[in-house]
Amino acid sequence: MRRDDVRGRRAPQWLQQLLLRRYGRTPFGEPRHRLVWAPSRWERSGGVWTDWDTAVPAAARERGAQPLRRVAQMRWVRKYPGEECWLLERWTPPSSYGTPEQWYRPASEGGTVLACGIASCGDYPQLGDYEDIGARMYWYPTERHVTTAIDAVERRREQLPATVRGRALRRAYQAEREQERRDAAFEQLALDLFDDAAPAFGGAAMVGYGGSHRPALVEMAERIGIRQHPL
Repeated sequence: MRRDDVRGRRAPQWLQQLLLRRYGRTPFGEPRHRLVWAPSRWERSGGVWTDWDTAVPAAARERGAQPLRRVAQMRWVRKYPGEECWLLERWTPPSSYGTPEQWYRPASEGGTVLACGIASCGDYPQLGDYEDIGARMYWYPTERHVTTAIDAVERRREQLPATVRGRALRRAYQAEREQERRDAAFEQLALDLFDDAAPAFGGAAMVGYGGSHRPALVEMAERIGIRQHPL
């Protein structure tokens, strides 16, 4: 089996070799620790997906526009959505996720299979999987940064083991953070649009310009999907 969960930007070769020499390999020949660029890390996720025509604005979707399709299937998604940094992952053996039988039980019985018949956390990790150890580097990492972070985690080792429940909770947490990010982006867009639409000096008349100008705020509000006064 071949792992295909890192796509795009990768860690420097010399750092990859350093991690192999210092911390060794898994029983499957992979490095026990690895450095990854967060946007390049992907994982499999199952569920019911809604696909929209990219030409349909978000406001129209909220008003009941019909999506292109809704389909239950497995897809590749970013494991660390919204993050742009280097981070360290530690290999976790398959046994940490239970048995395949436990993994493929219905979610109501502690497994990962949803009512649509799809495993929400992807396929059972037969090779084990890599889990985040919590080290973030927003700069180009050096040998000292990487080894200090890994050694600190290895000394603690009271870190909770990866579990089906833990992975499901992480997925829910990431979904909440992504929705918060979208809401914040929408609010900022609305503020920017209103700022652009408002005249200088708060609409007060300027000497020599023949009076004031009233901005079309109602039209601007409709452009961003606001149909009624928020207060």
